[in-house]
Amino acid sequence: MTNKLDGMLNSIPIPDGLDESIELGFKKAQIQQSSKKSRRLKIFTAVAASLIIIISSVIIIGPDKVDAAIKRALQYVPGYNVLIDKEEGSVLALQEPVLYEDGDMFVKITAASKLGKHFNISIQSNHSTYGRYELMLRDEGGNIMHTGNWSIGGGSKMWQGDYYFEVEAEAEKYSLLLGDLEIPFTLKKTTEIEDFLQMGNHASDKGIDIVAIKKPMGDKLMISLLNRSEDKILAGYPLGKGLLQSPWFSAPGAEISMYLTDTAGNKIYPALPSSYSSSMSDIYFDTVDKEGLKLVLPYVNIKYPDVKTEKLKITKPQDGETQSIDKTLHLGNFEINVADIRREGNELIINLKCISPEDELLDGVSVSGISGYSMGPNEDTGYTELITSADDVGKRFSIYFEYPTSVLFGDWSIELD
Repeated sequence: MTNKLDGMLNSIPIPDGLDESIELGFKKAQIQQSSKKSRRLKIFTAVAASLIIIISSVIIIGPDKVDAAIKRALQYVPGYNVLIDKEEGSVLALQEPVLYEDGDMFVKITAASKLGKHFNISIQSNHSTYGRYELMLRDEGGNIMHTGNWSIGGGSKMWQGDYYFEVEAEAEKYSLLLGDLEIPFTLKKTTEIEDFLQMGNHASDKGIDIVAIKKPMGDKLMISLLNRSEDKILAGYPLGKGLLQSPWFSAPGAEISMYLTDTAGNKIYPALPSSYSSSMSDIYFDTVDKEGLKLVLPYVNIKYPDVKTEKLKITKPQDGETQSIDKTLHLGNFEINVADIRREGNELIINLKCISPEDELLDGVSVSGISGYSMGPNEDTGYTELITSADDVGKRFSIYFEYPTSVLFGDWSIELD
């Protein structure tokens, strides 16, 4: 095991409280709670509420950061068992998913990989008892390992978890211990390739490479998407929602989803994404595999986790008063102009406009410095309104914007033959 990966893993901050994804959930919760105070805040309550439900069902302690460190260090792609950077050593991985069934109960090991002492495993199940202390590993020497970091997400009776262990470097055969179950599996050496783009047909634009791997599944076609970029973090593929939820812009004529085209020019839209992450997704289409298919992605969603503006100090106006601000805040590729603030009863309404690059539009942003807020477009004025309660701020308060996400338009058209 080289120092390169160890250094990346050691640099991962271990939070005292919750992961930033959960913190985002609380921010959205604040948006939803404050919406009770204002008729205007109802615009985005449904969106915020749906995000809260999803995010609050996940317990995140950090394996996503471990997985990201491994990918940065050696370009290993979980689920495809491909190693691109050979300098870091040999990666062992689960070659095919392992499924255990007992009546209606199932446990599926979807992916597992090991580099030296670092071991990651992903599980899907409806087993009634799960959690940090119920899940362990036993290696072929009989050694039992407890999980270090983990994340668990669930809905209804289904749940999925990602776990990180530190293990002995020599073992290849393991058993998953879940409650009273013991499920054996074996890791094998991964395939080595010279370049990420060798994995499948691909397209490159705006500094982002996207690879599409197709897998016929009877009357459906599954396409697995992977991406790589040196300077951008891809946060989402176009699945028909991104351009409908932004308080910053509207694009009524834009294509809002990826799609397939065939030789007759027909468009075939996704039926169901079976998994989704910023690095890899499996997308299903209601079509058989045939010649002449092309996948088109008209845009991707980008996130900027380390970008924020300077703080803007604001004096709280009196009821019925409007104060001019006219301050431009720089937010990475974007500029947010804070035009003015007015007070209507207990509501403070701040008018905002965003200046975006020609091919990239601001999609979302977090506002810090205030405890609760809502944000939505005012069709009459053309401004984006940031609304908060006058009861929640002092005579002078500060706000700043951070964590922007964007819609980046480009040409990612991938021939699938």
